[in-house]
Amino acid sequence: MILDLSILLWTAGRIFFTLPGWAVRANGAVMLTAMSLLTFASIRLKVKNS
Repeated sequence: MILDLSILLWTAGRIFFTLPGWAVRANGAVMLTAMSLLTFASIRLKVKNS
């Protein structure tokens, strides 16, 4: 859900309006963290089920 909101904000910032630099960097940090957690959770679930 957080990753979805981050991608939505990134897309809106690219298409509809310009985000300030700090907002782009903060959104990038949130997106990177969310992707890392999603990958970790997916692999952990896959390992647990095998």
